Amino acid sequence: MELDFARYLRLSRTNFLEVANQWERPLKRDDLLLNDYLNLVQTLGELMQATDTLNPDVPKLLTSQSAAVVDIYGQGLIQFLMISLKQQWTHLMVLEPADLEKLGKFPQHRLQHQIMGELTMLLNSYHQRRQSDFAHAWRSYLKLGLFELKLTDVEINQAVERQLHEA
Repeated sequence: MELDFARYLRLSRTNFLEVANQWERPLKRDDLLLNDYLNLVQTLGELMQATDTLNPDVPKLLTSQSAAVVDIYGQGLIQFLMISLKQQWTHLMVLEPADLEKLGKFPQHRLQHQIMGELTMLLNSYHQRRQSDFAHAWRSYLKLGLFELKLTDVEINQAVERQLHEA
């Protein structure tokens, strides 16, 4: 497997608080983690839209240019890493290739259910500070990319590396 989570964590660490210092409207330090969770929820919404996971019940706004699914997915992966850094849960992030292969044993054909589950686990993780829910959401997100969306590890790695180096 091409995915090197330990390397991604090292690269993400340089962006740990740098980006927050560049914001026009600075947040209080206590709200940085909340902001990270909200950004991840937003990215999951963009991923649902890009993959036609849901049927909108209101007219869809047209965007001038939609990002590739792999780029949105890579952004979400980096956001998971940033949350783990801020909560000191990085030990949950590094998985071996054998761990990743196990994720494919229970396919979920209904992406709506999988993403709703991830959102629920993320909310529980934030509100109740439960790292078990965060770990489960992380694994579910990896499963979503590798097995349900069928993104290759090479594609994901390229998207993540590019985004980490651009930041």
